[in-house]
Formats: sequence, structure tokens, C-alpha cells
Amino acid sequence: MTVGERVELDIVELAAGGDGLGFLDGRACFVPLAAPGDRAAARVVAVKDGYVRAELESILVPGPGRVEASCPAYGVCGGCSLMHLAYGHQLEAKRRIVAEAFRRVGGYAGDLEIEAAASAPRSYRNRAQLHVAEGGGLGYAARSSGRIIPVGSCPILVPPLERLVACPGPELGAARRFNAFSPWLPADQAAAAPAGYGDVAPVYVEGRDAEARAWVAGKEFRFNVGGFFQSNLGLLPELVRDACEGVGGDRAADLYAGVGLFGAFLAERFERVVCVEQDARALSFASRNVGPRADFFAGGMEAWAAGPQARRAYDYALVDPPRSGLAPSVRRWLGENRPPVIGYVSCDPVALARDAKALFQAGYGLERLKIYDFYPQTAHVESYARFVPR
Repeated sequence: MTVGERVELDIVELAAGGDGLGFLDGRACFVPLAAPGDRAAARVVAVKDGYVRAELESILVPGPGRVEASCPAYGVCGGCSLMHLAYGHQLEAKRRIVAEAFRRVGGYAGDLEIEAAASAPRSYRNRAQLHVAEGGGLGYAARSSGRIIPVGSCPILVPPLERLVACPGPELGAARRFNAFSPWLPADQAAAAPAGYGDVAPVYVEGRDAEARAWVAGKEFRFNVGGFFQSNLGLLPELVRDACEGVGGDRAADLYAGVGLFGAFLAERFERVVCVEQDARALSFASRNVGPRADFFAGGMEAWAAGPQARRAYDYALVDPPRSGLAPSVRRWLGENRPPVIGYVSCDPVALARDAKALFQAGYGLERLKIYDFYPQTAHVESYARFVPR
């Protein structure tokens, strides 16, 4: 098999990352924009030890979930990667991706029940990184290059951001790339929030606005526009509720605390909450968002795990690490401190499964596993796993 060769193959499932997975002469072949059940013609673009990568050329027989993408930039724009798949099929594919990661990487051999929380498939995204295209207009980086694709519209953005993309104003300044955030909420949630969270919600722009505000499950949060905050406010309250229900006691550890999203709700359930975050700017917002029932540690996990706070007993440890997963020092600390409940919020199924394996080896069992489709039309999936000692 050589680069440039035209091949035909059946796509059997979606792999982590969203590519269609088929097999050529017993070798895995990954094909972006292919759907399970497709009979596809593709062109080989890379041959590696054990696998092949190919670019889709045509669909010979469409799979049962294949649909026409609703965005004219789809396939060229680097944002969405699953818009060719009906939403129900997307959600089921993500459930299978998480299950496969737990079995293959996590070594989980038992029955695996995975709950799933669906999102509005469109008009859900409250945050976007936008680029100024040559000649004006806003857009995204192309799928296979750094070229900026002007889009004019984006069906996954909430209405205020969609209007910004369609008609950017001169007040955006000279930045070539910036983050924008709008606290727009679906109608059923906007009714319980302060005025200004419906269709007329503001748009906060990095470089222009010092901070942004968002309303989550009855609490207002402030954060830097260019920093991280979850991008799907419609589904976020369900994750917060699941991560905080059924726990309470003297002390909780909120590791990788960010701006204190979970810490603010844990502070209602515990006497003290320790929020650990190495981004000093995020932690300064956490001190405002969480309030006086928390202690804060500004530094890396290695330093915290070696310090006096880590030697205390904790009734609950909630971790929300970056895509790379837990730092080795946190895995060690969890195994040695042995809190009676560990909650793990994950944005990468493979990293979650790897860390789960370490917790299994430390004597923990999996009590609950749930996925949250924060990013429909893309391959990203958020998960919450709860572990308790066996």
C-alpha cells in the first residue's frame, strides 16, 4: 500500500477524534468525514506502522446515519467534524468511543453502563475563537491548514455570537485572532436568570472587555474572556449537578479548579473547599466566585501534593484536568489519600480511561460514568466518572 493509492473500504465505527475507521488488509485505516456503515472511496495520504490515513473521495454506499451537512463551510472549516452524521448517531458513537477507551486503555472488563446527556444540536456554543480573514470578515482555521476560512455564519453558535460573525463591528480592534463569549441561555434557563441573558445577551470580546459574566444553575461567575470557561451553558448545569450531588462533609479538594465553577457549588456542601489552580489569573477569579468558605493554592499539582494541605483528610476530591489528564503527582495523591469519593470531569476519553486504570489498581471501583455532549457536530466529548473504594 502506497501514498496516493485509491482504495475502497467499509467504515465500521468512529474512532476517538471522530475519524471513520475501516480496515485495509487487516490494517486500521482512518478516514475523516466518513460515517459508520459507509462504503467509501478514499486516497491514501500516510502509511504508518500498523495503520493508514486516507482522505475521503466519494461515498459509494452511505451509512444509515449519514445526512447532508447544514453548513456550506463544512469539510473545509476545521471546526466541526461530525455534521455529516445525524445527531442521535453522533451521541451513540461518542458513547461507544468512551466505552472502547475504558476497555482498551482502562482494562475495564465488566459491564459498562454509560449514561448520556444530549444537547441542542445547533445554536449551543457560547464561546468561540475567531480569526479575521484576509479582506475582512470573521472565520475559522481550515481543516488541513492554517488558512483562515471566512464563514459569514456558523450554525453552532448561540444567536449573539452568530450575529457577531455575520456582521462584525469596527469596535473589535486590530486583533487578528480573539476569543468571544456570550452568556446567552436557552429560553427555559433564561427565565430564571437576571435580565439580559436571553436573545439580547451581551457579547464579551477578548482585548476589549476586561472580564465576562455567565449564569450557571443560579450562580453568576466572572472570568477572563481569553481564559477557559465551558462553552455550552445549556448543558453545563446538568454536569454541575451530577458532579456535586450526594456528597458532603468537612473538606473537599477541587483540583484544577479554574475559576471555581465546581468549587462554588461544593462550598455549599462542605465546611471547607481547597481550590488548587496553577493559573494565577483564573484563581483570582475563583476567589471571587467561590467565596469565603474556600482556601486557595496558586501553583502546580506537584507542589500542592507535597505541601501541608495535601496531608489532610478529604471527603471528596473533584478533578477537572486538561486534555492530557491527571498529573502523576495527583494520581499518587489520590491513591495514598484515598478519599471516599473521587469525581473526575474529563474532556478526553483516552486520558480518563488511563487514569481510571490507575484508580482501579489503587482499589477504587467505577460507580457512575456519564457523557455530556457539550460539542455537537464535533468529536469532542465531556465525561463525568465517579469512583468509590471497592
